[in-house]
Amino acid sequence: MEDRLYTTQEVAQALNVTDSNIRHLIKQGKAQPAKQIGGTWLFTLEEIERLRNRPRSKGGRPAKK
Repeated sequence: MEDRLYTTQEVAQALNVTDSNIRHLIKQGKAQPAKQIGGTWLFTLEEIERLRNRPRSKGGRPAKK
């Protein structure tokens, strides 16, 4: 039996962020989806948990020098 896979929309909802944010994390290499079918990225539950527990930045842009 294969484990269930989750779309970027489902991952975004689980992490309380936007779908765009999840896609940005993929582009940055900070999120590793299990596979892509067409234009749909699919994630394992383990990857969702890893993203949920990752260290977070304080956000915003770096200070100007």
